Amino acid sequence: MEPLKLSKSYTIGSETFDTVEFREPNYADYRQIGAPMDFQKGILVRDREATFAYVDRLVTRPAAGALQTLTVTDAMALEDHILRFFITARTSRAQPTSSSSVSDGTPDTSMH
Repeated sequence: MEPLKLSKSYTIGSETFDTVEFREPNYADYRQIGAPMDFQKGILVRDREATFAYVDRLVTRPAAGALQTLTVTDAMALEDHILRFFITARTSRAQPTSSSSVSDGTPDTSMH
C-alpha cells in the first residue's frame, strides 16, 4: 500500500513525520474487518468504523498514537486513502464483459 503524504509535518515527542506508511492488508484483515465501503443503488456508502479499523491495523509508521494529532484535513485524507486503495483493488479485479467469441474472432460454441 502506497504511503500517504500529509499536508504538513507533525512532531510527537522525538518523532517527526509528514507521511503515513502502511503494510498491505491481507486475507485475515479483510475477513475480520470487512469492506470499508459498499455500493448501494450506485451510491458509495462508507463504513467509517471499518475504514479506521484498517488504519489502526495497517499503519506501520508513525506510531499509532501519533495519528491522534492529525488535523481534520489530514484525517480525512487518511480515510480517503484507505477507501481509494479498496476501490482500486475492487475495480482492478473487474473483468470486461466477454463478447462470447474466442481470440481468433470465431464464436465460442462450447457450453459452459
